[in-house]
Amino acid sequence: MTETQPPILRVENATAGYGGDPVLIDATLDIQRRDRVALIGPNGSGKSTLLRVMARLLKPVAGRVHLDDQPIARFNRRELARKVAFMPQSPGCPPGVTVRELVGYGRSPHIAWSRRFGPQDRTAIDRSLDLCDLTALQHREVESLSGGERQRAWLAMTVAQEADVLLLDEPVSALDIGHQLEVLGLLEDLNREHGTTIVTVLHDINLAARCFTSLVGLKDHRIIAKGRMTELLHPTTLRLVFGVQTEIITRPGIHHPICVY
Repeated sequence: MTETQPPILRVENATAGYGGDPVLIDATLDIQRRDRVALIGPNGSGKSTLLRVMARLLKPVAGRVHLDDQPIARFNRRELARKVAFMPQSPGCPPGVTVRELVGYGRSPHIAWSRRFGPQDRTAIDRSLDLCDLTALQHREVESLSGGERQRAWLAMTVAQEADVLLLDEPVSALDIGHQLEVLGLLEDLNREHGTTIVTVLHDINLAARCFTSLVGLKDHRIIAKGRMTELLHPTTLRLVFGVQTEIITRPGIHHPICVY
C-alpha cells in the first residue's frame, strides 16, 4: 500500500478577522502538494483572508494552520519565506526602486544580510524577469510602469523567491487577456516543471477552469465547496457560491469546459 503524503498546507477550523466580526469562519482546507487551486466567491466572502491565514500574515482567533505537517508558527521568518511566497492584491513599492531591484527582493530568504547576490541569485532574478516578460523593462522604476507591468513585476519578485507554495491574491486582475493567459501559463509551468504548489484568488471562472485543477468556493465567510475542478465546475456549485444561473459547455477540441452566464 502506498503511503499518502500529508498536505503541504492544512487549515483546520480557522476563524479570523481584523478586530470586528470574523471575516473567515471555521475554515478547514487541505492544499495538496503540486496542486493548482483557485479560490472563488463573491467580494467579501473571505478569500483574501483565507490566503493571508495560510501565509501566516493573519493569525486566526481559533483553529490552526500546518505547513509540511508542522504547526506553521514553528517556522522562523526566513524558513517560512523559503517555503511560502505571498503576493497581495495591490502591493506598494517605495519610490525609485527599479524592476530588477524589486525582483531581487525575492531573493532575501536565500541570502544572509551581509552577503551580496551570488551567481544563483542573479540567475533566479534573470529567469524571473524573462518568464514575466520584463527583461526589457528591468532598469525602469516600478512607479513608472503601467498597472499591468507593475503586476508582472510583483509576480516576478514572488517567482524569484523560489518558494514551494505561491499564494497569489488576484494576480491577473490588472492585466489584459493576453497577459492574463501568459501569467497563468507561467504558473502552470512552475507547477508542472518545478512542482510549485499554486493557490490563487480568481474572479474569472473560465480562467479558473482553463488553468487550475482544484476549486474552493467561499460564501458568507465560509468555505462551502471544495474539490477537483472536474467535479465542482457545475451549475449547482456556481449557483450555490454566486447565486446565479450558469451553463457549462464542453466542445470537441477545447480541453476545458466553458462557463456561460
